[in-house]
Amino acid sequence: MSELKGVRKSYEIGKTIGEGSFAVVKAGRHIETGTPVAIKIVSKRDALFNEESLDREIATMMQCDHPNCVALYQVFDEPQNTYLILELITGGTVMDRIVELDMCSEHLACNVTKQVLNALQYLHNIGIIHRDLKPENILYASNDPRSPDYNTIKLADFGLAKFMTGSGAMKTICGTPAYVAPEVLSQEGDAPEGYDCKIDLWSLGVVVYVMLCGFPPFADENRALLFEQIKRGKYYFLSPYWDSVSDQAKDMVSKMIVVNPEERLDTTQCLNHPWIMNEDTASTTRLHASHRAFLLIRKLRIFESIDARVLQEISSKLRSLKVPAGKYVIRAGEVGDSMYFIDNGAVQVLCNGSPIDHLQTGDFFGEIALTVSKERIADVVSLGCDATHARQRGIQDGDTAPAELLQLLRTDFEELMVKYPVLKSRLAFIGQARVRRQANAVARELGLANENASKSSEADPQQTLRSRNEFKQKWKSLRLIKGEELEGELGVGTGHLAKKLKKNSKRATSQGSWLFRSWTNSGEGKNFDIGYFLLSFLCATASAALVVYILSDITVYINA
Repeated sequence: MSELKGVRKSYEIGKTIGEGSFAVVKAGRHIETGTPVAIKIVSKRDALFNEESLDREIATMMQCDHPNCVALYQVFDEPQNTYLILELITGGTVMDRIVELDMCSEHLACNVTKQVLNALQYLHNIGIIHRDLKPENILYASNDPRSPDYNTIKLADFGLAKFMTGSGAMKTICGTPAYVAPEVLSQEGDAPEGYDCKIDLWSLGVVVYVMLCGFPPFADENRALLFEQIKRGKYYFLSPYWDSVSDQAKDMVSKMIVVNPEERLDTTQCLNHPWIMNEDTASTTRLHASHRAFLLIRKLRIFESIDARVLQEISSKLRSLKVPAGKYVIRAGEVGDSMYFIDNGAVQVLCNGSPIDHLQTGDFFGEIALTVSKERIADVVSLGCDATHARQRGIQDGDTAPAELLQLLRTDFEELMVKYPVLKSRLAFIGQARVRRQANAVARELGLANENASKSSEADPQQTLRSRNEFKQKWKSLRLIKGEELEGELGVGTGHLAKKLKKNSKRATSQGSWLFRSWTNSGEGKNFDIGYFLLSFLCATASAALVVYILSDITVYINA
């Protein structure tokens, strides 16, 4: 029996809890102390891997020691992957919490803002600019209301963070479009002026704006026009969405979202602003009636950067449904005519009786049915509401609270597309984006499974056999869909997608052939569709087989 080495000598690696462009985050546990951690696994084989960027992220996080910043404990650098051992954060994003609580108040927004300002003040004082401040990077430490960290904010994702140097202002164009500061966009041209830590205050101002009304101050389908809006810095506190917001909150936002960085508040000035200083007396009244619906709707990318007028029309079309635990929301074989947002509760996605996904409050499913009338190929069953949500709604312990969904019918969406043609053009990209995301995720999982199996085979042959059986079961539980059907449903060319995936054919071939060897060597290859697999080899090598596997997996997920 071989001794475990590297990260596995100290940590157990569990299930996936997050994914990025070239990394996956898994839950972990320190073997000796039992301390739960998050393990970020960065694949060096990924085409998007940037060693310099990773080194910068590690160097930056190693310098951070603040209660409102996610902590980096250890780094393991191995031949194929780099493992970052991080503080485990379970509370989700600030927007997730707002959706979960079914409300947002000025008091909540003020509390979040104050904690982020404390983190930024610390970072700026030690010479670090975050450069990618947005709601997705502002997290709650715990999802347990009984935990002392339930309301603690953690600033995350230091991938773009950088130390300020004595050589002058920074000039690299980076960040997330809707939250990027105007001076960052002004770095194009022959003589860029550079920028400093004030860019983080602009971004936080935009985050506060979104928290208080549910939509961003700048929005346009055309990115160039969006950037022009940002450079001009013209925005409004639209009625009725801002009518209940205090003058102090509006004043704070108006002094953070300022085009001239010299006139923009810094962290100390923000912390001394009356709105922050008077946090204890900030209003706990629910903000405007459509606030939560806006946040739910904007999770679907086609609604991400549209103005309040469109959001309001969409929210007025949503139909409220309550589905008891154990009841089906969607059945395989029925023709899809609507999509769903999960207002409260959870659902499980099943294919041929096998669970393939678990979705909860704030998630959505069935969106392809907004434009395509096709038979669904997966079941979606309600899991009801958890005990916390049940108690919030006055349901006694022991009773089962139904899952609460918001349904958007295709007929209603078609009316909206006629009125707002931009929605149709956006929808064409939804499937393609999800395919790419799922393809990357599956490729990474195959790579990690290969690595885990090769290491565990020396220590535990039975574990290797179990891993192979899991792959076999997953394959058998999925229904292969012809490429033409997928292309028709998504409005994108699967041939083009296959070409893009095959660019990294060396990795795909090695992983696909490993999967084949695993089944055949274990004596179970006779149960596998050898004819189909060999045909894939003859047609397009093992990488094409992997593409078919990925597309079948994704098609099931999309059509739920």
